[in-house]
Amino acid sequence: MLTLIYFCFILMLLNHRPKYGRWILGYFDNTLNQDLTKGHHTYDDNCELTLANIWDNFDHYYLVHWGNWFLSSFVIRDFPILHFWHVLNEFQELSWEHILPHFRECWWDHILMDICLSNIPAITLGLWIQRKYGLVQYDFLGRRGTNSWREWTVWTCHRKFGVISYTFILLYIFFLNGFFLNNNLLIPPLHPFPVLRLLLWFGFGSIAFREGFEDSRTWGTKEREHYLVQGRYRWLATAILLTESILCYKYREGTGHINAAAVWETPWWNWGPWVASIVFIIVNWTRLRFMDGATTKYPMKKVKSKRA
Repeated sequence: MLTLIYFCFILMLLNHRPKYGRWILGYFDNTLNQDLTKGHHTYDDNCELTLANIWDNFDHYYLVHWGNWFLSSFVIRDFPILHFWHVLNEFQELSWEHILPHFRECWWDHILMDICLSNIPAITLGLWIQRKYGLVQYDFLGRRGTNSWREWTVWTCHRKFGVISYTFILLYIFFLNGFFLNNNLLIPPLHPFPVLRLLLWFGFGSIAFREGFEDSRTWGTKEREHYLVQGRYRWLATAILLTESILCYKYREGTGHINAAAVWETPWWNWGPWVASIVFIIVNWTRLRFMDGATTKYPMKKVKSKRA
């Protein structure tokens, strides 16, 4: 219910001009629809590696970072996917920092503050709690029962490969939307909206992730014949993320914190790897889907030939 209300809310904002959409937010909360000056600073003003600079970065963003990955571990529940994804997030920030300066950080901020002191401890604690209390651990890559990464079923099953690729694309969009929404709607960093949005997505996303996992786990098995796997939450998640993205684009002007012109000045080594990744996903999925012996939704039944 809360997810549908949020969906209707951003759809309503999407159908207004940015000026009036922000005015509506300011009407309900007088701390909104004001120029953002405090809190929207960059983290590369002084990159000298000193204890004082490190201590200064233990702010509310660090706490949100820690809580984000702790709760994400309960949503994704897959060790390699979690650790691959949190490192990929740092590359996302590097790829978009010329457009949204708030992404700019010092090198030691990426490695020390984010990866070593935030992401890894939060993920490790979350996975440990899950194992301790017997929560189901997901395996999106088909690692169980194999001896090498070359034997993972994600390399031979188009469904598993498609589910994890689709998931990564949605996570990519989700991460960017979290920052661009706050900026474009003139929401202060300490406003409760970012945290409430995260909590909403954690609750709703956990159901969508379970759908995706059950879809890939039961694909091609006899269990699938009697186990209905629906995709309603994945479709809804996709619709909300696309709506958020369109909203961010429509409200891009008049914020004072986005360098929109820099989009056309992005060097090839910035956008090239992301484009190459998309091309690889499309080509490899197509190869797996239409190759001889491609996996099917239900197990293939052998037909006995009749003697004449």
